[in-house]
Amino acid sequence: MDMIKGKVIWDNTWIPDRENTRVELTDLIRFKNHWYCSFCEGAIHSNHPTGRAWIIRSADGENWEKAKVFDWDSADVRDPMLSVTAEGYLMNATSIAFVSKEPRTDYLDDSANGETYIPAEAAAERKAAAKYYPLDKPGTPESEREMEVTRQSLSWLSADGLHWSSAFCCPSGVNTWRWKTIWHNGMGYSVGYGGKDTRGTLYRTRDGKSWRVLREDFFPDGKGTEATLAFGQDDNLHCLLRYSAERTMAGIGRAPYYQDWEWNEVDVDCGPDHGGKKPAREVFTAPFGGPKLICLRDGRFFAAARMLWPWRDDGKITLFHFDPEQALLTINAEIDGTSYPGLIEHDGHLWISYGSAGASEISLATIPVP
Repeated sequence: MDMIKGKVIWDNTWIPDRENTRVELTDLIRFKNHWYCSFCEGAIHSNHPTGRAWIIRSADGENWEKAKVFDWDSADVRDPMLSVTAEGYLMNATSIAFVSKEPRTDYLDDSANGETYIPAEAAAERKAAAKYYPLDKPGTPESEREMEVTRQSLSWLSADGLHWSSAFCCPSGVNTWRWKTIWHNGMGYSVGYGGKDTRGTLYRTRDGKSWRVLREDFFPDGKGTEATLAFGQDDNLHCLLRYSAERTMAGIGRAPYYQDWEWNEVDVDCGPDHGGKKPAREVFTAPFGGPKLICLRDGRFFAAARMLWPWRDDGKITLFHFDPEQALLTINAEIDGTSYPGLIEHDGHLWISYGSAGASEISLATIPVP
């Protein structure tokens, strides 16, 4: 299988106010005849007070300029996700993690399995992250603890991609991380995880400003984190879910109410050189990272994610054809990148954004629709 190499469209040397900063975790969209690419930037990969969200744009996919930088005092602006609302606004939806500007010797870790107390001798990067969480020690009676806001999902809107609203902070976004938003028939849909939504919650919005719960206990067996959604031509809602380190789940929510979900463990067709079709748990050696799922104009589904395969010693972005009825991912191409992708169909091509070169570059690859 050939390795696809894209073109660098941004790197960390083009950020004038910081040196040796990281750029990673991308998303991509087309809006009013321009390309928009979003990514995270900050001192480390984990939550840190330097964390910001960038949006850059291009009229031709070749020449890029800064459109907007989002930051927040004492918070890390995480994983900016782009979409176009039913009313025609460009939306940047993120989850900000509140962090202290001063390192602490004790803090909590917001792992996918819930909030767990971490001692001071924890990993160096986690200590550098200096997470700002409740000071209550384990064992403090619930009646003596105060509700703490450690995270907030929010959104910004723009009519032109350059001038942006103030943040919309719906109360439903407190202590949850809403992932990528997908729009269909005038409504936006997103899955929240972590915090109060450790079992997953499917949310819906009309305007990107305020949200309501559509379905609680969304995850199969109450497990999962990053979830990507796409509507099929039959109006059913499809989901690829990062379920665990080795397992990925595929879900189908039936129209029109999306209350009844059928979940199946994903199989992967690795091709004849790597053993053909196998359960994902037999070949995935790392989580299905930052997944994106789209439905093409012809009704087929394609997905992209950061993958680590047993036949490679480093992670790559992998492009898959996805058969939702069979819960089957078929490897289509590998892309020379290491950080979360964005995925768009346009003009007969698939456009894929991603981070690369040790989180120092943002790149863009295009391939003809397979």
